Amino acid sequence: MSVVVVGLNHRTVPLALLERVTIDDARLPKALADVLSHDHVSEAVVLSTCNRTEVYVVAEKFHPAYGDLRTFFSELAFAAPEELADHLYVHDADAAAGHLFRVASGIDSAVVGEAEILGQVRHSWDVAQSEGTAGSQLNLLFRHALEVGKRARTETGIGRHVASVSTAAVAMAAQRLGSLEGRSILVMGAGEMGEGMVRALATNGVSDIRIANRTWENAAELAERLGGTPIRLAELDAALTEVDLLLTGTGANSMIIEHSDIERVMRARGDREILVVDVA
Repeated sequence: MSVVVVGLNHRTVPLALLERVTIDDARLPKALADVLSHDHVSEAVVLSTCNRTEVYVVAEKFHPAYGDLRTFFSELAFAAPEELADHLYVHDADAAAGHLFRVASGIDSAVVGEAEILGQVRHSWDVAQSEGTAGSQLNLLFRHALEVGKRARTETGIGRHVASVSTAAVAMAAQRLGSLEGRSILVMGAGEMGEGMVRALATNGVSDIRIANRTWENAAELAERLGGTPIRLAELDAALTEVDLLLTGTGANSMIIEHSDIERVMRARGDREILVVDVA
C-alpha cells in the first residue's frame, strides 16, 4: 500500500478547465465519498483551491488507482479522460510525500511562499478526518506536511516578502497607482481571499474600503471586524462609478460583474479610469 496523488494546477491546465474541477466546501464531502467509491483506493484527502485540485489516496496498486482517479477527474470536469490526460500530474510513494511537502511549504504556489496554502492543506485534512476518509497513512503524511510547512516559514525566508495572492494583488495595484493612501477601493468577495486583501489594504493606509459579497451578512461581518463599509450587490454600479480600484477575489462559479456592467460604469465615469485586479 502506498500514497498516490493525482492533480491539476495553475501550471498544467488552462484556467477554464481548472475552474471545472474546483471543489468548494459544500461539495467536498461528496467528492471524498466519490473517490472512495472506487475499488482501488482505501483512504482519501481532496485539496482544492483556486490554483489546484489534488486527490491524495492510499492504493494497493498504482495503475488501477491512477485509472480510478483519472475517471474521477473526468467526471468532475464533464470531459473525456483523454482531454485531461496531458494535464494531470501523478506521484506515488516518496514522490507523493515530497509533492505535498512542497505544496504545504508554498514552494509550488502561484506566489512562492504564500501563507494561505498551509491553512488550506490543514482544512482539507480536517474535512477528510470528519468524513472518515483519512486513515493512518494519510493522517501521518498530512501531520508531517503541516510540520514541514511551519518549519519552512520559521526557519527560512520563504514567507518574508509577499506571502499570499491577496497581498500580491494589493502590491500590484499600489505599483500601478503609485500609492493607495487616499484612494477609494472596492473589494469584491468576503472569503479568505477578500479578507486577505482588506488586511493588506489597511496595512497600506487605505481608509475608504468598501466590501461587496453575494451574501451581504458576510460582507457586513468582515467590514465590522477589519474596518470598511459593506455594500449590497444592488449598489455595485454606484460604488464602481466612485472608486479608484476594484479588487475581486470571490469563490463564485459564475460571473458577478459582466463586461456590459463595466461598459455602463465607464460611461458614467467619463474620463476617469478604474483599475481592476481579478484574483478570483
